[in-house]
Amino acid sequence: MLCPCCGRENHDLRRGCLCGARAIAAPQTDEIAELPRIGRALVGMACAIIGWGGFVTLWLAPAALVGAYASWTAYRRAQRQPKRFGGLAYARLGMLLTALALPGLVLLGGYRIHQWHIVQQESARAASRARMLELSLAIQAYQKQHRMLPSPQLTELRAAGLVSGPITDEWGKGLRYRPTGELAAANPAATPLITQYSIVSAGEDGVFGTADDLVLQDGVFITPPQAPLNSR
Repeated sequence: MLCPCCGRENHDLRRGCLCGARAIAAPQTDEIAELPRIGRALVGMACAIIGWGGFVTLWLAPAALVGAYASWTAYRRAQRQPKRFGGLAYARLGMLLTALALPGLVLLGGYRIHQWHIVQQESARAASRARMLELSLAIQAYQKQHRMLPSPQLTELRAAGLVSGPITDEWGKGLRYRPTGELAAANPAATPLITQYSIVSAGEDGVFGTADDLVLQDGVFITPPQAPLNSR
């Protein structure tokens, strides 16, 4: 062994070197002691704690899933190879936190998605009503100019430039227009004029004749009539 002070070769520094240096402790060896790894257990616990923030902001909820996976795998490793992997207590805490948080986050997420769906459908219904009113105004303008209503195909409105593009509701379903009544002209000898009409949107389900239909009768929205029950 070389003396760290003078560089002379000395096999036993505990007795002292010629330069007067003496060893005060056992010499270090090249053997490296491997400590148990606890990184995954810490990551799992940290993600589990962050996942609780999902009750405030749902964007943090996926961290609970990451925490559950990391904590579980860290727990299994620490059990199987305790000399290589540690952090058993951290892994248990992470699993406990995620087990408490995940059911509540699932329920909260379902509720938030349901509320979002309701808002989206209300927005679609409002936009559909606006399109139906625009079509009603075009029909009234055509009626005022020609003293008659357009045909159910609405080709007259397109020819007159009163409408353009597809005549659909917000769900992409075509609006159903139909004249619904007659009013005799002032001159009894004249041909009766059709003056009543309805515009119907099939609603969210896309099926006409159901409770979610939007019905515009002569420029006024009314409650859709209930479909008759099938009799056996």
